[in-house]
Amino acid sequence: MKRESRTSGERIHQEVVENYRKLRKRNGFFSLILVVVLLISGFGLFSLFTSNGYGEKKATYDQQLTKLDQEREDILSGKKVTASKSFKSAMNENLENLKEYPNKANNYDVAIDGTDGHLTINKNNIFISDNANMLSQKTKQKIYQMNKQLAASTNGAQFQIVTIPELPRGEDIESYANKIFNQLGIGDKTENNGVLYLIALDEREFRLEVGYGLEGLIPDGKADDIINNDDVVEAFKDEDYDAGVNQVLDEVFEIMNTKTALVDSQIENVKSQRTQLMAFHWIGVVLLGILALASLLLVGNLLRARVFLKENYKKYQSETASVTGDEELQRTVKHTELYHILLSGLLIGMSVRGIRRAIIQGRLLRNPSAEKKMFGRILIGDTLYSGNGDVLTTAYLASNYNSNNWSDNDSGSGGGSSWGSFGGGSSGGGGASGGW
Repeated sequence: MKRESRTSGERIHQEVVENYRKLRKRNGFFSLILVVVLLISGFGLFSLFTSNGYGEKKATYDQQLTKLDQEREDILSGKKVTASKSFKSAMNENLENLKEYPNKANNYDVAIDGTDGHLTINKNNIFISDNANMLSQKTKQKIYQMNKQLAASTNGAQFQIVTIPELPRGEDIESYANKIFNQLGIGDKTENNGVLYLIALDEREFRLEVGYGLEGLIPDGKADDIINNDDVVEAFKDEDYDAGVNQVLDEVFEIMNTKTALVDSQIENVKSQRTQLMAFHWIGVVLLGILALASLLLVGNLLRARVFLKENYKKYQSETASVTGDEELQRTVKHTELYHILLSGLLIGMSVRGIRRAIIQGRLLRNPSAEKKMFGRILIGDTLYSGNGDVLTTAYLASNYNSNNWSDNDSGSGGGSSWGSFGGGSSGGGGASGGW
């Protein structure tokens, strides 16, 4: 019996020492990882602040904006002329004159490449192709007059409206609008400043297709706001197509009808690129700064915890060094803080506070009836302790700490629980299509 008691005491002593060594090793390994993270994040911060890349790119954008702003002023003051002979020639080929609205139609059929669709276009008013017979003569005349104004005040900007009874087989509204736009060549070839408004009647869909040169002034989000405006959609639902189309016409024309539309678009694009550059730079600075600071604090806590563990081990050695009997050794070991750490199951001593918390939990777990609960809590009999050793309740079985007492019908207001319902989130895609 005496030999078994001796073996038991030595076994417990060995478990405590091995657990201490494993804990120290894990703390050391985790500290090493954090030091590496700290060095990487610190080097990243140093690079962001010392590298000329960000400053040079930002300076380039600033120079571009200065040049574009000056170009815009020159256009407005008349120092720079933006009229294009090639555009005038193209307009003269398609329209006999731009003075009066041509009441007589001169139609021809255009097959859209890659599809089985075709459009009927009036040579005397190429800006409206009302194949679905949705619009009034008054709206068609307005579209003509708007393009007449664009021809006079811009460098080849064009705004075309196309209505079709239905989409060709295998085509969606976006792909078909793109094919029409590129085949007809809406807007000036160099400026790429055309806009197409395509409406498919049977599918109840529409799309605003924007040329490259105007994407800065009419980005996807802006185009979506214009065509999916509540008033526009309601007008289409009420089959008041003229009202819906006129609202879109007015908003788009206001954006397009300027001599500086192309320059304005370029300015918006450069501003957007500069904003993205600055956002990425400062987000990187903030994230790396937080990572470096967090790593530094954790490394400091781990080093202090490592020292605290070593002090505990020295104390443990002094407490057990003079013990001679095995029963006394077993009793002495079970009263040490290192033994309590072993009982708590601590894996990594992240801080001195965390180790002390583990010691408290281990001391409570010495009780044969102790039971581990969530969040480091310990239940002994009907008394529930926090991870810090504070008494939370002396009547656990009847308290709300006991999950068996929880009810789906308890909501604090007498009503049922709403857990599990969707939160009403949304997800948006690119482009500017819509419908009614």
